[in-house]
Parts: sequence; structure tokens; C-alpha cells
Amino acid sequence: MPVDVRKLIFSEEELLASFQDYTHDKKMVNAQSAAESITLSMVKSDRSDQDVLQIVVTFVSPNPKKPIQAELDEHQVIEALITTCKKQAIPLPKKGHKFVKQHKSGIAMCMGLSEADICSAQPV
Repeated sequence: MPVDVRKLIFSEEELLASFQDYTHDKKMVNAQSAAESITLSMVKSDRSDQDVLQIVVTFVSPNPKKPIQAELDEHQVIEALITTCKKQAIPLPKKGHKFVKQHKSGIAMCMGLSEADICSAQPV
């Protein structure tokens, strides 16, 4: 049976808004700080030899020599994007594998439903 895969692509502006909301909600930075830029990078995972996406969000700082930054790992990025989708009423599958990939200057959140996911989601 074919596997259903869906991809949502978030622009840099959408990511800035999403990560600003997420970091403020999680109290990772001062709620007064506005997100200024994001840096996407691939880093080695602690758990495996695979590269994972890491995000550094830079916020407006009163002292340019001491930037305010927050690091988000792949799981936090997915949580932030899911929260943004819920706020904007973008439907997402509850089951299925979700992962993120760099897409040009933005991020693509991909969701895949295997046959087992589809079968377990059907009413009995």
C-alpha cells in the first residue's frame, strides 16, 4: 500500500513568528524581546550518527555585544510548528511520523502515514 506523505513549507518570516511565540511561551527568553533572525544548521545527534537540524534564534538585545539567543533542537522545532498550525487551524494528522528538513531559507515539516498508522486511526 502506498505511504501518504505531506509537506508544509514555512518561510523565514513564519519561522521567526513561530519560534518567537514558542520561546516566549516556554520562558526561554525575556517576553519583551523580539526575534530578529534565525540560523539553521545541521549537527551530529548525541544518540546516533545522523545529522539533525538545530535552530538558533537571535533576539533584539539592548547590548549588541551580548546577543540574546535561544537554541531549539529538532523536537522543539516540531513542537513550535505544530503549535503554529493549531493556532492557524491547519489540520495535521495525530498519528504518523513528523520530521523537519531545511528547505531553501525555510523549513519543511514532513508528515508520513504508514499503513499501520492509517489502520490504527480508523474506528473499530
